[in-house]
Amino acid sequence: MKRSMSDPTTPVAEPTLLQTSDQKIAFPSLRFSLLELALLLSLWFFYGAIINSRNLEAFNLQHAGVEAIVERRQFSIEGSEQPRFQIKVYFDGDMPFGDTFLYNGRQYAAKQPGQFMAGALVYFFLRLFGFSYLNNYFLTSALVTFFTSSLVTAAAALAVFRTVREFTERDELLWPLASALSYALATTALVYSGITYHDALASGYLVIAFYLIVLLARHQPRSRAAGVVAGAAGFLLGTAITTSMLPFFPTCILAAYFLWLRRWDLTPWALVGGFVGLAPLLFFNAVSFGNPLLTAYIAGGYPESFLRWSPHNSLQKIGLYVWEITLYVPIVWVGFLGLVGYPRSFRREVIAMLALFLAMAIQVLNIDSHGGCHYGPRFLLPVMPYACIGLAGCYYLRGRITRFLALASIGIAAATSFVVSFVGALYGAMYCETDIYAFWRYLEQMQNVVWREFPLASLLVVPFALSTLLLVHQIWTKRRGQTFTQS
Repeated sequence: MKRSMSDPTTPVAEPTLLQTSDQKIAFPSLRFSLLELALLLSLWFFYGAIINSRNLEAFNLQHAGVEAIVERRQFSIEGSEQPRFQIKVYFDGDMPFGDTFLYNGRQYAAKQPGQFMAGALVYFFLRLFGFSYLNNYFLTSALVTFFTSSLVTAAAALAVFRTVREFTERDELLWPLASALSYALATTALVYSGITYHDALASGYLVIAFYLIVLLARHQPRSRAAGVVAGAAGFLLGTAITTSMLPFFPTCILAAYFLWLRRWDLTPWALVGGFVGLAPLLFFNAVSFGNPLLTAYIAGGYPESFLRWSPHNSLQKIGLYVWEITLYVPIVWVGFLGLVGYPRSFRREVIAMLALFLAMAIQVLNIDSHGGCHYGPRFLLPVMPYACIGLAGCYYLRGRITRFLALASIGIAAATSFVVSFVGALYGAMYCETDIYAFWRYLEQMQNVVWREFPLASLLVVPFALSTLLLVHQIWTKRRGQTFTQS
């Protein structure tokens, strides 16, 4: 018996197709359906429309690295004619204070280079059409952001959608959409979708890699297709490390999940893909610091990003993250609990996701830094997708009261998380008084927000409306088709 879209409380028997690791069928097409394309475009255009000049001004360092690569063919950021990119280097005694440092007389950002390289690919083509940071900083930086973080975050939401479809009935739409939209609109991913940001990009790469590994786990593809998928997953894992060190341990967990499949014929493909993804980082380190294994954090001397055992620090961090999750993204708590609803046939996937949470906790609780100025728990960006995938565990709950309470909890938590995250996305992520709840302060300032602070809004409002109408039409069409089939 299948659950209808119109009555999510109708009892449902556990799906039998694709629901055990031993049952495999033909590999699904990786091409987008019209509904999936509409979902991707709707989110992408929405993210682009809310890119705001406040974030573009506050996170100018992200674009300084992009400009240096394209305009001066260098990885160090000094020498720009754009005043916003003439960033001073500060010291606290002998230690660098801030996000840039000097090394052999050159100025570098204390970041992994992946965000700069991704932005440089976009900026190279924008330059061909006459755009430049010097002539029009806000429009150019908004376009670079739109084609990097905004696009990757929208693609990550689609990966969540497809992953949940693998975990439920193939014609089920309610839970895949609920999970994808919860991630896209009701987590910190929304706040950072409008910033060319390393953690946002790396988090997106990881969940897309997770989806590809799930495909290999749940299906039996042809050898060539499987090799391509394994190579793509490895490439994304390597690119995630090239882009950010924050999800280093979660990346290791996904690599272990892939090895758990025991598809040894695919391991060379994944290793080659991973090396290709890591190669830009190794090249950057070798050129900049003379050693492919010497990262910017080590070269610049940033010990607050290194692991260290301190019970006092860990207890402080636990209090901080419990507080931030509860007030900024309560949907994470519901999604985490939802993982227990998945049946035993998904044991491997649930263990992998729980291991991701544990790995992320070990990392963020045992470093001195909490992310600096941020809106919401920025350091937990890499686990937001899996919390929202966890929501679909409620699909398997039995009992009318249990399902009603689960749906009510999801609705309340998702609505609260969306409002809080949307305010942060509109007003800006550079919030430095992190011990004080930002939402109420931002609400007071929202009256000062004006339309011209959103450089792409006027260009994207019509495409967003059209893609959203297409999405609604596709959902309605599929819902009517399901109702007709069931009747």
